[in-house]
Amino acid sequence: MRAYPKGPPKPETEKIAEKIIGAAAVATTLLVNPLAGALVMFVGVGTGSYLLRKSDFNREVKRLEKSGYVALTKTQKGWIVKILKKGQERYKKIQIGNLTLPRSREWDGKWRVFIFDIPEEIRSRRDSLREKLKSLGLYNIQRSVFVYPFDCRKELDFVAGYYDLDKFTTYGELSYTDINKELKKHFRSLKILS
Repeated sequence: MRAYPKGPPKPETEKIAEKIIGAAAVATTLLVNPLAGALVMFVGVGTGSYLLRKSDFNREVKRLEKSGYVALTKTQKGWIVKILKKGQERYKKIQIGNLTLPRSREWDGKWRVFIFDIPEEIRSRRDSLREKLKSLGLYNIQRSVFVYPFDCRKELDFVAGYYDLDKFTTYGELSYTDINKELKKHFRSLKILS
């Protein structure tokens, strides 16, 4: 049996693991044909497809199985890689880490407003949400009111759901505000608006 190196995985190894988990998460299960040549290809992580060396793929699938992210089942057609709950959670963590908000050359003149009213008992999740919104580039008008110039409802719903705070949030569109100049200046300085 091959010994795996101790310590955190190398960055390229992590990227392979992310691709495997992402493909399994999107497909729920993957069928991997052991008769495939030196390369294994799988499609379906978002709009991307990935080509991996068979040895890299096999090594990472075994590591992910050992870590409890996926389960392997042997069939006559090959191996079935099924993502487990721990793997689904890791995939969401990968998604939240890679999340970006949409930008466009043309702005429709509307501000997207994201508001939340989160109880004090879950302050740590509220603070995590606030930090994530800031890191995504939203402008913080008040402690629980954020603004962005482009439609980002889907992304903000995902963020709120990730922190399990969606029932405390509201999304809206605003065509006028008395701080319009301040908002435009802020988003132009970030090169989000032209």
